[in-house]
Amino acid sequence: MKLFPNRILMMEDNPDDVIITKRVIGSSSKECEIEVASSGKEGMEKLEKWNFDCLLLDHRLPDTNALEFLKKVRQSHPHLPVIILTGLHDERLLTGALKLGAINFLTKDKIDGLCDVILQAVISGRKSSFLDKQEYVYAKLIESMGEGLFALDMQEVIVFVNPRITEMLSYFESELLGQSVFSIIKKNEIKRWTEEYQKVRQGKREAFEIDLIGKTKEEIPVLINLTPLFDDKSGFNGSLGLVADLSEPKKMEMRLRENERLTIMSQIAGEAVHEIRNPLSVIRTGLYLLKSVLPDDEKTKRRLQQIDEAVTRTTSYLEDLLSLSRPPIFNVKMIDIKTIIEQSLEEVPPYLLSNIMVINKELPEGLFIEADPDRLKQVFVNIIKNSCEIMKAEGRLEISASRDETEEGDFVFIEFADVGYGIPVENLERIFDPFFTTKSKGTGLGLAICKRIVEAHQGKIEVESRLGSGAKFTVKLPVKRNGE
Repeated sequence: MKLFPNRILMMEDNPDDVIITKRVIGSSSKECEIEVASSGKEGMEKLEKWNFDCLLLDHRLPDTNALEFLKKVRQSHPHLPVIILTGLHDERLLTGALKLGAINFLTKDKIDGLCDVILQAVISGRKSSFLDKQEYVYAKLIESMGEGLFALDMQEVIVFVNPRITEMLSYFESELLGQSVFSIIKKNEIKRWTEEYQKVRQGKREAFEIDLIGKTKEEIPVLINLTPLFDDKSGFNGSLGLVADLSEPKKMEMRLRENERLTIMSQIAGEAVHEIRNPLSVIRTGLYLLKSVLPDDEKTKRRLQQIDEAVTRTTSYLEDLLSLSRPPIFNVKMIDIKTIIEQSLEEVPPYLLSNIMVINKELPEGLFIEADPDRLKQVFVNIIKNSCEIMKAEGRLEISASRDETEEGDFVFIEFADVGYGIPVENLERIFDPFFTTKSKGTGLGLAICKRIVEAHQGKIEVESRLGSGAKFTVKLPVKRNGE
C-alpha cells in the first residue's frame, strides 16, 4: 500500500490482540515491521532507540494509561501519528486523546479497518510535520526560485527581496531594502508602471513587460506579475511582484528576426544582382565602343571616365550584395597574423594613410591561425579604411595582436584603436547591421560583411567607443577552427 509505514510500535500487553493486529497489518503490507511493547516503560525505551512511523496505543497498560503515556510521547515526538485502540467506546477517553494529538480512535471490534486508519494517520502526521516547518520550507522555496521576488509596502517601498532579484539587478539585499521601487525602474517606464500599479491598488492582479535598471545601469527587460496584498480588514496593504528576466528570450527573438531579415535580403540581393549585371555588361561594352569612335578631347574623356567609374562602383556594390546573399567560400590555410596585417595596410589607398600615424603595436612573430587570408584582409582593410575616413585629418591608429586562452578555447585578438570622433551610443548596436551607415556615400554593407566573415571563421567582432575618444574594433579568432 502506497505510503504505508515501514515500522510501527504497538503498545499492547494482550498476546491475542497482538496476534490479530499483526495478521491484519500483514495482509496489507508484508514489509511493515511491528515492534511490541507491553508496558509504558518499555515503549518509551523503544521510542528513544528507534524511529517509528506510527504508534498503536492500547487505552490501558500495566504501568500507565493511554492519556498519561500520550503526554510523554508528545514532548519528545510531537508529530508521531498515534492511534488509540480500546475495547469500549469511551467519549471521555476520545476527547482527552484528541486534545493530546491522537490522530484516530479505533475500537477493537472494528480492527479490520485498521490499515486504512493507519494510512490516514501517517498522511495526517506528515502534513502536521510539514505545517510546523512551513516557515523554513517557504524560506527555502523563495531562496531557490528561478525568478525574482520582491514585496512593496503601501508607499511602494521595497520591503522584501529574494536572492534571484538581487542577482538579476547586481545589488546586495541591504542596498534594495528601504528603497523606492522607482529606483530600479527605467525613467521612461515610470509612467507605465504608475498606470499598471493603479490597477493593483484597486485589487487586480497585473502582468506586464517593463525595463528595470541594475546597479551597473544596465537595462534589464523583465515580465512582472504583481499581486495585491490585503490586511485583515480587506484594505490594500502593498503588493508582491514576481519578476522573470527576459534578456535571453529578447536576444533570441532579435537573432531570429535578424536571420529572417537576412534571408529575405539575400533573396532580393540575388535577384537584383542578376537583373542589374546584364545591363552593366552592355554599358561597359558600349563604353569600349564609344572610346573608339568619339573625339579624343579632354571633355569627352572625362565624361567617359565618369561613366566607367560609376559602372565600377555599381559592380563593386553588387559584389557586396552577393557576399551577403550567399554563404562565404573559404580557402583555409595556416597564416601569420602579422603578415596579413602588413599586407592589409599595403592595400589601403595611400591618400587615406597620408595624415595618419599607424602604430603596429605588439605584433609578435609566429602568431599563426587557420583562416582564409584573402577574407581576413577584406575585414582588416575595411576596418582600417573606416578608421582613417573618420579621423580625416591627422590621427593615430594603433594595431595590436595577442594570443590568449579563454574558457571558450585558444584565441587570437586583433585590435584596431583610433583617436577619431568615436561612435554615438545609439549607433553602436546598429553598426554591424546591413545598410546602416552614417556616410553620405556609404552603402552600409562593409561592416556587415566583416561580421559575417569573422563569424564564419567561428570568431567574433566587437566595437567599443566613447564619443570624442575614438573607437576600438576587436577581432577575436580561434587558433584552430572546430571541425577542421
